[in-house]
Amino acid sequence: MENDNRFQRGAILYFEPFIFLDGGKPKPKYFIVLTHIDNTLLLASLPTTKDSLPAYLEKHHGCINIPEINLNCYYFSPQYIICDNGFSFPIETYVYGFRLQLFDMENFIQQEQQEHITITQKGILLDKEYNALVKCLSKSASVKRKFRKILTFTN
Repeated sequence: MENDNRFQRGAILYFEPFIFLDGGKPKPKYFIVLTHIDNTLLLASLPTTKDSLPAYLEKHHGCINIPEINLNCYYFSPQYIICDNGFSFPIETYVYGFRLQLFDMENFIQQEQQEHITITQKGILLDKEYNALVKCLSKSASVKRKFRKILTFTN
C-alpha cells in the first residue's frame, strides 16, 4: 500500500460518513491520528461533542485528568486554533482517554475507493498541541496500558 499522507501523525481527518465497526449508524465524524503502529494500523481517537465532565468542573483548553473518578479528557475549546493551517473545532470537542482505538488504514482507503466514504484532512495539529494531547493521554489510567506504552514512545 502506498503511503497516504492524510493519515500522518497529528492529522485531523473528517469522514463523511464514518462507518463504525460496532454497527452504529454511519455519520460525519472527526478523527485524530495519534500515531502509526505499523504500515496499516493507526492509534487514533474519534473526538466527540458529548460533554461527560462533572458539572462543577471549570473547563480550560487542554488536559483534564481526574484520577479519583477515573476520568481523562483532552478538551478542545471552540474556535481555539490547534492546527498549522488555522483549523479549530467549531464547538466544544473532547477526546476521552478510554475511547482510543486501533484502526486499519487500508480499510478506510478501500471504503473511500468504493465511494462509501470521503476523507478530508482538516489540518495537522501544531506540535505543542499534539505533544500536550499525547502527554495527557499517556499519563492516564483510563487509557489501556498497551496504548499508554505506545504513546510514551510516540512523543
